[in-house]
Amino acid sequence: MTAPETDLMIREARAARRLGRLFRAERAGGYDRRPAETVWRLVARRGDLLAELAQLERRRRALGLQPSPELAAALRDLAHETAWSRGRAEALAAALADEIAARRHLGEASGLRGVGGAGRLLGQG
Repeated sequence: MTAPETDLMIREARAARRLGRLFRAERAGGYDRRPAETVWRLVARRGDLLAELAQLERRRRALGLQPSPELAAALRDLAHETAWSRGRAEALAAALADEIAARRHLGEASGLRGVGGAGRLLGQG
């Protein structure tokens, strides 16, 4: 392999490892206590790294290169991190949906109107 081809795979492996670290930090709760602005910047950085990784992969494939062992390991680790992060995100989304549903039911009308401790059906004299 020539130097530019090696450099391409090194850059791709570095981008995959950086991206994996961002997913790992989120999964470990590293974003939970940070200001919203910081979290949005980290999410934007993750998007930038995804775009960079996709571009590097397209270039490598256009050259007909197979991933180096280092790149293959970095991509394997990234795949595991994203799978674990997805599971955590799905669990969080389900918990939030349950909380929202519970809050919506707190204000539902019961059909009873309280009068001096005794209830009477609404719409009845």
